[in-house]
Amino acid sequence: MTTTASTRLERVQRDLRDRGFSFETAARPTVARDGPADFAGVDAPLDLRPLASDRPLEIISAVANAAHDGRVPVLVVDDHDYDTVQEFLSPPFALAGNEDGVGQFYTIEDRIQLTDDSFACVASPGELSWSEAPDAGSDSPPLRLSVGGETAAVLDSVEGLACPGPSPAAFRHRYARGEDGRFRVYEGDSVVGEYTGVTAMRQAGVRPVPLPLVPEHHVRNNGDLARAVMLATVEDGTVQYTG
Repeated sequence: MTTTASTRLERVQRDLRDRGFSFETAARPTVARDGPADFAGVDAPLDLRPLASDRPLEIISAVANAAHDGRVPVLVVDDHDYDTVQEFLSPPFALAGNEDGVGQFYTIEDRIQLTDDSFACVASPGELSWSEAPDAGSDSPPLRLSVGGETAAVLDSVEGLACPGPSPAAFRHRYARGEDGRFRVYEGDSVVGEYTGVTAMRQAGVRPVPLPLVPEHHVRNNGDLARAVMLATVEDGTVQYTG
């Protein structure tokens, strides 16, 4: 039977009360305290965070916000989202993969703004992915963008994505909106395409480059609490917890 988000949350709250937890009644009534210390494997309050979707940015934001406040995240999820959320949080935590020590990143909807206020894009077909570039002995390896299995850009490190952002020279193509409202795609200093908007640009095979989700950019402290995250699901009125 399908349950609403509010019903799931209420059922989880009731279950935790039955286990000995008490809930705050002020600003954060979804914070549970004083229950069994070994419930989550970490002696810290629980922070119930209902998820509206299984998008990577929503998951990591919920986890990071709870951990930042010194609490163990308990994500209340719909059965349909469970597998995707669990995969995202399973080792390697919040990474799309990790082969031979090389991390592969999920992507989020944010665009990559360059130092000239244009935005990075690609003008070739194929699956787009971000990963670390192998660099033995480096604590901050280069970051590689691949399109269709071919390297499309390399940044010195993930810090190259931070403000003020990468140089326009880091990407072969970039786009910007002109004063007339039209979008122009550049290769170097040359305009190689002109479109009425992003939709038209996409239809022509030109895609904005999505930002890679780098876990450390979101979970900046209390990583032990973030990795103690639990998932709570409700089926036939019964609450199941997995960590």
